Amino acid sequence: MMLALASRSARAVARCNTVPKLHCLASPVRPLAFSRIFAERVGGASRPTAARLFCAAVAEGGATSPLKGAAEAGAAASRQIVSKLVKPGYERQVGLWLLGTSGLLYSMIAIGGYTRLSGSGLSMTDWRIEGRRLPWSQDEWVREFEEYKLFPEYQLLNKGMMDLDDFKRIYFVEWFHRMWGRSVGVLFAVPLAYFSVRRILKAPLALRLTGLFGLGLSQAFMGWWMVRSGLEDPQKHTPTLGANQRPRVSPYRLASHWTAALTLYLGCLWTAFSLLRPSPAVLHSTKEAISAAKRLRVGAWPVTALVALTLLSGPFVAGNDAGHAYNTWPKMNYDWVPPEWSKAVAKPLSSWRLFFEDTAVVQFNHRQLAYASTFSALALFAYSTQLALSPAACTAAYLLPVAVGAQMCLGVATLLLYVPTELGVLHQAGGVAVLTTLSYLMHTLRTPMVL
Repeated sequence: MMLALASRSARAVARCNTVPKLHCLASPVRPLAFSRIFAERVGGASRPTAARLFCAAVAEGGATSPLKGAAEAGAAASRQIVSKLVKPGYERQVGLWLLGTSGLLYSMIAIGGYTRLSGSGLSMTDWRIEGRRLPWSQDEWVREFEEYKLFPEYQLLNKGMMDLDDFKRIYFVEWFHRMWGRSVGVLFAVPLAYFSVRRILKAPLALRLTGLFGLGLSQAFMGWWMVRSGLEDPQKHTPTLGANQRPRVSPYRLASHWTAALTLYLGCLWTAFSLLRPSPAVLHSTKEAISAAKRLRVGAWPVTALVALTLLSGPFVAGNDAGHAYNTWPKMNYDWVPPEWSKAVAKPLSSWRLFFEDTAVVQFNHRQLAYASTFSALALFAYSTQLALSPAACTAAYLLPVAVGAQMCLGVATLLLYVPTELGVLHQAGGVAVLTTLSYLMHTLRTPMVL
C-alpha cells in the first residue's frame, strides 16, 4: 500500500516537472495550480474553460503550455486572415501605408472644415482635374479677383468690403485644399499601383482598394459639384428659406461630400486595422471573453450608427449657417423645443424640407442627436466595465468617454462663442475622432476564428 502511494506520488511530481512555469504572471506558479491562476488572471475564465484550453493546447501540435498553444493558434489565425489579403510578409507594409493614408484623409477633412468656416470655399470659380498653380503676377491675381466679383458671394456679402489682399488669402486656402486632395490621391494611387503590379495585394483586397480609389476620384467631382451650388442663386437649392439668402453651398451636396469623405476614411482605416492586427488576442479568447465581446459588439452597433447619424446631421447645420443662430445652451433662446420644430412635426410629409433647411429645426435635431450619442456611448462604456474583455478592447472602451466628453464640450463652446473658426474645425475633427474610437472598439471586439 505504501509502495503504491509512493509510486503514484513520484509519477505526479514527474508530470508536474514537465510543464514549464508561466512567465507572464507576476510570480512563479506551481503547475498544479495553473488552472486556478489562469482562470483568475486571464479574462475571468472559469476553471473548466481554462482546463479545456490547456488540454486543447497540449493535444494540438504537441504544445507543452497553454500560452504556447494559444500563441501558435493565434499565429495560424493571423496567417489565415492575412493570406487572403496580401502576400505573406507584406502585411505590415501595406497596413502602415493604409494607416498613413487614413491620417492624410483625416487632415483633409480638417482642412476642408477650415476652408468652409473661413469663407474660402467659393473663391475659385472654376475647376480643372489636373489642378492649377497659384497666380504669380499681379495681372493674374486681378483677373481672378474680377472673375470672383461676378458671383453672388461677392455681390451680396463682400462688395466694397474686400480688397485684393483679402481675396488672395481666401483664394490660397481653397487652392491648398484642392491641391492637398490631389496629393492625397497620388500618395494613394502610386503605392496601390506598385503593390498591385508586384502582386502583393490579393484580388479581394485589390478590388476593395480600387473601389476606395474610385470613391476618392469621385470626391473631386463631388467637391466641385458642391462648390457650383454656391455660385448659383441659393434659393434654387433651399427654397423654403425664401429670397435674400446668404450665398452658400447646398446643404444636400455638402452632406453628400461629407458622407463620401467619411466612407473613404473609414474604409482605409478598417482595412489598416485588419492588416496590422488581423486576429483578436487569442490569449484572452476564453469562452467567457468571447461571449463578452459578442455582447458588447451587439450594443456597439446601434451606438456607432447613432454617432454616424449625428455626424451626417452636421452638414445641414453648416450648410444652413444654423450655428450662427440660437447661440444659447441648454435652451434655444427661451425654448427647450423651438416652435418651428413643432410645426415641422405636425405635418412631416408636406414640411419635410424644414428638417433639412430650417435653421431652428436642423440645429435642434443636431443637438438631440448629440445628446443621444453622448449618453449611449457613456452607457456602452459603463456596460463594458462589467465584462471580461481583452486588453485592446478595454483600452478602446476607456477611450470612448474621453472622446465623446471632449466632443460634447467642444460643441457647446463652439455654439456659445458663435462658431469661431478654430473651434469649428476642432469640433468637426472631434466628431471624426469619436467615430474612429468606435471603429477601433468594434474591431477589437471581433471574435477569434480559432479556439
